[in-house]
Amino acid sequence: PENKDKNRFSNVLACESAIHYTRHYLACISRENVPGGLTFVYCLCAYQGYTNASRQYIAAQGPLPSTVNDFWRMVWEKRSQVIVMVTNCTESGRVKCEQYWPLDYMPCLYGHLLVSVKSEDKFPSWTLREFNKTTSETRTVRHFHFTAWPDHGVPTGTEELIQFRGRIRQHVESSFSAGPTIVHCSAGVGRTGTLIALDVLLQQLDKDKAVGISAFVQQMRLSRPLMVQTEVTVSIHYFKKHLL
Repeated sequence: PENKDKNRFSNVLACESAIHYTRHYLACISRENVPGGLTFVYCLCAYQGYTNASRQYIAAQGPLPSTVNDFWRMVWEKRSQVIVMVTNCTESGRVKCEQYWPLDYMPCLYGHLLVSVKSEDKFPSWTLREFNKTTSETRTVRHFHFTAWPDHGVPTGTEELIQFRGRIRQHVESSFSAGPTIVHCSAGVGRTGTLIALDVLLQQLDKDKAVGISAFVQQMRLSRPLMVQTEVTVSIHYFKKHLL
């Protein structure tokens, strides 16, 4: 109940079977000693992955004003070096995600973390950013932001999303990222689930020469209900038309 206001949507919650798992491994809800007493750190999310790399991704909701500090705490604790954002902050006049990075190149403090924008490169369908986050040490995070995917819709073409996924995969494999890749949209289920499914199934196709779309979607939903939603048809379309 104390975290009710930190859920972006009242109908998108962690399933009961995943709550303990998520809390234990992600420290999504953990007590933190801060000046003035104890507080809670909260971020609605769940691990996802492929075969033996079951913690390859964290699927998360888009941060709210009240959870931005929690989001950065999670990035730091999990030693994540890659954040993938597949929503715009505002779509059709509605706020879909709080902007959780500085508006300009001036550093901004989120909880105990000082975050600064190191670089920003804009392309027609996505933007690549590099952040520095600092406490007693400085770490770098690469931010992949796909900007051409409307909520409850599909990208205008398949090639751009596949190229975007390729840039992410290339960076992850070349940087030897210590922590999981954090993926989020607004609710953290539709576009987030589709992007994770696309990446995992392409890995599966490359290694096994076959894909199990329905099986993987079902696997994702065990740890995060509603993953992919109706966008599963988009994934199937991508694979049938462009990959198989």
